[in-house]
Amino acid sequence: MILTKASKAYPALLSTTLLLAAWGHSTPAAAEPGDADEPVVYTGTDVPSASGYEDGWHHGRLPTAVGVQNYEVMRANRSHPEWSDGLGWTYNHAPNLAFWNGRFYYHYLATPVGEHIPPGVTLLMTSEDGRSWTKPEVLFPMGFWSEQTEVREDQVKNLVMHQRMGFYVAPDGRLLTSGFYGTNDGHGMGRVMREIYPDGGFGPIYFVKKNSTWPHGDFMFPDYTEAADAGFIAAVDAFLADPVRRIQWWEEHWLEPDIDPFVGGLQPIVSGGETDPGKGFNFYTRDDGAIVGLFKDSFATLSTDNGEHWSPLVKLPRFTWGGAKVWAQSLDSGGYAMVINPTHSAARHPLAVTTSDDGIHYQGMAGVHQELPSKRYWGLHKRPGQQYVRGIVEGNGNPPGDDLWVAYSVTKEDMWISRIPTPIRHRVDGPVNDDFDAMDTGGVVTDWTIYHGPWHPVEVAEGPDGDRKALMLQDRDPYDYALAQRVFAAADKVTLRFSLFTQAADGPLEMDVTTAPGDRLVQLRLQDGQLSAHDGETGLAAVTRLSAGAWYEIEIRIDASGETYDLVIDGQVVLDQASLAVIGAGQPARIDFRTGDYRAEDDVQKQKSGSEDVPGWDEPGADEPTPVSTYYVRDFSAS
Repeated sequence: MILTKASKAYPALLSTTLLLAAWGHSTPAAAEPGDADEPVVYTGTDVPSASGYEDGWHHGRLPTAVGVQNYEVMRANRSHPEWSDGLGWTYNHAPNLAFWNGRFYYHYLATPVGEHIPPGVTLLMTSEDGRSWTKPEVLFPMGFWSEQTEVREDQVKNLVMHQRMGFYVAPDGRLLTSGFYGTNDGHGMGRVMREIYPDGGFGPIYFVKKNSTWPHGDFMFPDYTEAADAGFIAAVDAFLADPVRRIQWWEEHWLEPDIDPFVGGLQPIVSGGETDPGKGFNFYTRDDGAIVGLFKDSFATLSTDNGEHWSPLVKLPRFTWGGAKVWAQSLDSGGYAMVINPTHSAARHPLAVTTSDDGIHYQGMAGVHQELPSKRYWGLHKRPGQQYVRGIVEGNGNPPGDDLWVAYSVTKEDMWISRIPTPIRHRVDGPVNDDFDAMDTGGVVTDWTIYHGPWHPVEVAEGPDGDRKALMLQDRDPYDYALAQRVFAAADKVTLRFSLFTQAADGPLEMDVTTAPGDRLVQLRLQDGQLSAHDGETGLAAVTRLSAGAWYEIEIRIDASGETYDLVIDGQVVLDQASLAVIGAGQPARIDFRTGDYRAEDDVQKQKSGSEDVPGWDEPGADEPTPVSTYYVRDFSAS
């Protein structure tokens, strides 16, 4: 549940032509798409609109990808570390993902408060199913160095960690994990690696690549060549000999004398008088054998000789993502997918996916994770949004099934993972009749896009009466909510039916019927047993009572062309020919069940204090759960 805020008026919608121009489509490129001058191109018409920090939509008005399971895997908590990471740290960011020996491995960076504010560590979680995760444990501990000062002979200073790579499955099947002590300016201490054993234990930590620019000495761990395990040395050597995967290390080592051959001749980006390496390298292999390399800020490169040489970095003229990472890969079901924050602004939301048949031409775009809760804790550089997305690097395992898995942070605070079913779609054809009895308890909620967290679970569960399964939405989070979305076939006339049961109701349940971009045509709200509905511009008004402890059959009949809807409860019409809340927005295409107030248009502050240099504040009560609300939905149909 979240605090109530008044919804602001809808600004005039931009035309598709203007949006495409704003998104980088105004000047066609002369090069042939797929070559070194333009390795990838976006040719679709689905593009985000107005998704900035202010006066915009968190979801960018993108249609929702069907059936995505969004799981929060670590909710930060400063006061109760036993409920979060064991540390109580609230800057959590930059995950990496692997699948090995039947388990997911997920590691990420953490500091107590904000970005690049020491000390820092790397934490590891594992999971068998991608939904339930082990408690984070320290994978790479705090680093330190010392210097002589006039105050003390030895002044110990802590380091942060910064890395763009997390895992490497060696040719002999070993799982290595990697981290970097220092920042990515080329002056950090160096790269470390260790082995993760099949029983979950860790091998010793070794330095693998030290920076010659590091002026302080004090390397805390031995060189990997001193390891007693010859197999470990061989595994590290295999990585260092890999011309593709080692480009993930470019940023942190970019001032080293040997960096040019180490990254296949790639040259830094010179812009605005500044010189920087490419950041956040991601790669995938096309069916024709070419390897596409992608970086932050819409930069790309191409290799046609297995990574020995790379084309010069180019700024893509017809593809847009900003300063956050991008992720692209081939799909088990065929084709390719790219997951991005598709925005020109500094905003890092929404998280969207686009697909391609050939790994060159991408079309269509849909929202993967479009929710943006309040930032609960102040911290330096904690930009809002779902960001720094990473999937599973080629060679680092492949989970069962054809789903696309991606990990990311939300507002550099909480850690998430998304399970995206393939083929990826944002439209549904034909009638919908969902049978939750046919779904596994606690498993995938088939064809429903869910927003699930430890304090706001959404799952298939045994119903309150014990005889049938239902979709359960539960909420005890003071600054977030549970959300379940069902896309159905868009049409002028749609009838939705479902059964609803309230078990506990400390907070509201909102039910919105929306267009594909998210215009709220029908708005219902259930709170304290009172069901209210919007009738045109009159706002919410009470229509009937729905008592806790009983099932109610609800029917919503929408006539978009007539701009009206009927609401029927247990066969009784309680609203007849009510006016839609938004006129002329289009056809209904989705229903949202949400245990909190609508927030997609709320302003999002970049810094709580208004300045990165002035401390802000933590939201009151963020560390304590609220009394629980529990709702059940079953027998959903759309026709």
